[in-house]
Amino acid sequence: MLVASVVTVVAFLAWLTVARLPWFTGVVLVALTLVAVASITLAAVQPRATVEARLLLFLGVAVTLLVAGEMQRRRLAESGDDDRAGRRWPYRIAVGLALFVALGCIPAAAWDFNDDGFVPSVQELGPLPDGLAVRSAGGYSECGTGRCAVAYPLVGRADESADQVARRMWDHLVSVGWPAPDGGRSCRPAGWLLDTRETCVEISAAEDGARLTLEGGRPYPRFADAGS
Repeated sequence: MLVASVVTVVAFLAWLTVARLPWFTGVVLVALTLVAVASITLAAVQPRATVEARLLLFLGVAVTLLVAGEMQRRRLAESGDDDRAGRRWPYRIAVGLALFVALGCIPAAAWDFNDDGFVPSVQELGPLPDGLAVRSAGGYSECGTGRCAVAYPLVGRADESADQVARRMWDHLVSVGWPAPDGGRSCRPAGWLLDTRETCVEISAAEDGARLTLEGGRPYPRFADAGS
């Protein structure tokens, strides 16, 4: 929300340097505000769409400024006024930077970080039910090509076996939206459209207790192809 607000304010200030029609300036402000609201709404409705929300913000700002500049130029040309809209450097810099970030930086960053692993947060698991806890103090992490993993001891009630703890944890994860486990593992997308990485949970049970492993990075098919 902070990024959207700052970008919108900077874009509007850049527009003020070329604004020649007072009533049209109000239209531009409304349009920029709608772009910011659309970006914030997308991020709120689809929490995994952080990258796409930023792309919508910067691309929307650039298009709004470009269209507004052209519309003002045409209206002033019709009245025979000497139009200088779009020729002042703050306006040009704002449009150029917005286009550069939207069409250059964001897609390039998405392409780059899709090859990088990441350590998922235990917050991915949602609020744990009573009697279940992840001992983060006993966790350890490691990263390989395209994936990172972190493992934690998973503890339950004193009278529960490791298998019972694991089963109860899977029931909780499925109830908060994780796919049903397949072979002791469950994976879901970490991003939305541009971020193609995934987050995986694996739970194992042994004599010394249950253990939960979180992995983040490239999906397994792509990961396997890269290693072959």
